[in-house]
Amino acid sequence: MSARAAGAKPEVVLPADFGKEFPHADPASAAAAANLVRTHSRWMAEVTRRRRDIADLSASGFQALAVLEGAGEPLPATTIAERLLISTASMTSLLDTLARRGLVERRPHPDDRRKILVSITAAGAAIVDRTLPVVHATATDVFAALTPAERELFIGLLAQVQQRLAEVEDQPLATKPVRRARRPTPT
Repeated sequence: MSARAAGAKPEVVLPADFGKEFPHADPASAAAAANLVRTHSRWMAEVTRRRRDIADLSASGFQALAVLEGAGEPLPATTIAERLLISTASMTSLLDTLARRGLVERRPHPDDRRKILVSITAAGAAIVDRTLPVVHATATDVFAALTPAERELFIGLLAQVQQRLAEVEDQPLATKPVRRARRPTPT
C-alpha cells in the first residue's frame, strides 16, 4: 500500500476560511464536488495508463468506439456526440481522427442524403474487444478498496446525486448571483 493510500484522506481539503469567502455555500458539498472531480481525473488517468499499450487513443476516442460497437449498427454522429456529452464540432474532429486511423467509416444515410452514418471497422472493434476487459479489470482492482456493501452504498449515493442533477437542470437559474466575499490580499 502506498503512503498516499495508507492515509485514506480526501484528495481535496478546503481551506479553513472557506465559509467566510463563500458564506452561502456548504463546505462539505464543495469538498464532495471537488473530490468527485479529482477522483474522476485519477480514474481516467489510470484507465488510460492501463490501456495505452492496446491503442494510443484519447478517452473520447475509445468511448466513441465503444458506443459504436455497443450499438451494433451505424449511428449518426449527433447520436454519438449526445452519448459522449460532447459538442457536434468536437465529434466531427474526433471522427476525422478515428477515420484517418481506419477505426471508423462514414457513409451516406440510405434514406436521408443530408445525414451521414458512422460505423466501426474491424480494427476499431478489435480495439474495443481488447480494451473493455482492461477497463473492467481496473474497476475491479480500484473498487476492491470498498466492501461489497460499501460499493452498493456508493452506487446508491451516486444515483441520488445524479437524480438531483436531473432535477436542478430543469430549474431556472438565479436572476441575482450570490457574490463571493473576497479574501483580503496579503501586502
